[in-house]
Amino acid sequence: MAAVFYVHWDEGEASEHAAALKAIGHRVTVHATRDGTPRLPDPTDVVVISLEHLPSHGRAIAEWVWQAKRRRAIPIVFVGGTADKLAKLRERFPTAELCARAELSAVIARLTAPPLRRPRTPRSDA
Repeated sequence: MAAVFYVHWDEGEASEHAAALKAIGHRVTVHATRDGTPRLPDPTDVVVISLEHLPSHGRAIAEWVWQAKRRRAIPIVFVGGTADKLAKLRERFPTAELCARAELSAVIARLTAPPLRRPRTPRSDA
């Protein structure tokens, strides 16, 4: 299962949402504060940012994740949010995933699944 860094602005809701992810086997670290720069645990397989409250802060956290070159490879998933906010995020973060809460576990599974490998085909030298 995945190591998830979950960003939310309400501690109670963050704990509830993290518990749901933990129940299906993910390791979840929660950042549920409006102040300070988060500390991204190592390893982190995916960053999930809730847009249910303070979407501008969510965008700021995503910017922080992408500031460091080594963190750009970590997938970002935005959860919830309104259509106008999502359109702006799509422009700024074209590789980020946008989903509803009900879709989150499937999105995390897809993003953290090992890549498929093609079976080797024997070469014929004929």
